[in-house]
Amino acid sequence: MVGADSVAIDYGSISSIHSREREGLIKAVSDVSDEETSGDTIKPYAAYGELQALLDEGPSAWTPEEERRVRMKTDWRVLAWACVMMVSLQINRINIVNVLTTDIFTDLNMQPNDYNLGQSIFVTCFLLFEIPTQILSTIIGPEIWIPTMMTLWATVGFLQTFITDKTTYLVTRAFLGMCQGGFIPGLVLYVTSFYKSNEMSVRLSVIWTTNHMTNVVSALLASAIFELDGRLGWHNWQWLFFLEGLATMAIGVSTYFMMASFRRPVISRVFTAREQAILRARVILDDSSKANALERSRSAVMTKFGIKDVFNAVTDIYLVPIFILGMLGFVPSVASYQFITIILRNLGYSTQESNFLSIPANTLLCIGMVTAAHFADKYRRRWPMPIIAMIWLLPFLIVQLVLPDDADRWVRVFCLTLIVGFPYFTPVLMSWVSANCNDQHKRALAVAIYNISVQLGNITSANVYRADDAPFYRRGNSILIGIVIFNICMALFVRWFFSRENKRREEIWGNMTELERIYYSSTTTDVANQRLDFRLHM
Repeated sequence: MVGADSVAIDYGSISSIHSREREGLIKAVSDVSDEETSGDTIKPYAAYGELQALLDEGPSAWTPEEERRVRMKTDWRVLAWACVMMVSLQINRINIVNVLTTDIFTDLNMQPNDYNLGQSIFVTCFLLFEIPTQILSTIIGPEIWIPTMMTLWATVGFLQTFITDKTTYLVTRAFLGMCQGGFIPGLVLYVTSFYKSNEMSVRLSVIWTTNHMTNVVSALLASAIFELDGRLGWHNWQWLFFLEGLATMAIGVSTYFMMASFRRPVISRVFTAREQAILRARVILDDSSKANALERSRSAVMTKFGIKDVFNAVTDIYLVPIFILGMLGFVPSVASYQFITIILRNLGYSTQESNFLSIPANTLLCIGMVTAAHFADKYRRRWPMPIIAMIWLLPFLIVQLVLPDDADRWVRVFCLTLIVGFPYFTPVLMSWVSANCNDQHKRALAVAIYNISVQLGNITSANVYRADDAPFYRRGNSILIGIVIFNICMALFVRWFFSRENKRREEIWGNMTELERIYYSSTTTDVANQRLDFRLHM
């Protein structure tokens, strides 16, 4: 049963019911292989015959040791470089924050409001280009489009070295948002194509951990680069943009060669022919909608997306609750994270002390994120993770609310650290969205929509703590407590809703004869996660 977490999988049934899909997959692989192989080029799909045999036989066709070896090679070849790619993104996103400690406003004759306008333009362009960029990545191929995006944003980041006034600053912020919009969902779609559904959360958590650790390293790197102030007549912020721009350009260009793709000979040198077949078979048997995710056949290249496709993804009743959790689930912690240095300064700590005091929170967040992802994958249950995170947050928000004004400031620091360092579960939700699409076409749009939801939540977070509520933000904490309670209720609703729907489908499917199931599979108009033979992941 496709997508079932708790239902036994009958691979023989899959072989008969989905014979058309399997035959179509093998034909697509054969077509691409014949089309793109010439001369001495290594044949990427030489193992497609063995792949068909593995799909027929199921997981018993390979040993656990073979699968472990394939998984380890995939981690090294796909996941490790994905982390490097995330570093490139975050360096170009965070360096504008690092230069705020310099005299850039004076040098460019700008005001703080000009900086805020630039950030608003960046976020707007970032969000507007999320879906169009994801569509381009799907049509062109991530192994081509993602490195192109990275090289483009690195070039824009490098050109920030030469900004001279407010106008050039705003223009570069706009282009940077355009170039970076859609990268995260594109990267997620690419990475999850190589893994089974119960392996995705941990892998995504490793990528997000890299993202958060880059913030710390970037701040330390900026401090060192700022020592170049005045060299060659350049300001310290110019040196930062120049050196980090060059570094990320090198990463972008390298990604053209390093990004794994079954359409390239380099993957054939890393994996043996049998390992390629095992890698593809294990993923397809887990989620048949990923059958064409690792290469682009002629039909995939011609895939077209329309407004209707976007609308269907936005309104999918099995995805919308997860989108809502993505939008509101992180507001209670992100609101504190965005204001942590301001709150610590209000408590009497210096700028340097405030920066150091924020490190434990970031470290705790990364540990909690990986732990939550591990248990989500291990037990194949994602719905408890938002509830656990909200239960973690609730007592500390309540303490923040009721503490008297003259309370020991270390009590507030302790609560703030644990609020910011909560079990961050966006990798869990991202993998949940991916697993519950059951269609690569919809998955491409859904992960982009989910990321938009998270960014909208970040905008909400920035407006919870207001100046007239300082320094203890009691009104803001009251709002956050309400959001926490709502998130718990939403996660419980998702659990009830998905369980009820799975039970309904299982009853209908169980009452069908084998012939009726084959007829349904061949003629149904139900698509993606609406199919009766698909079980929603919990």
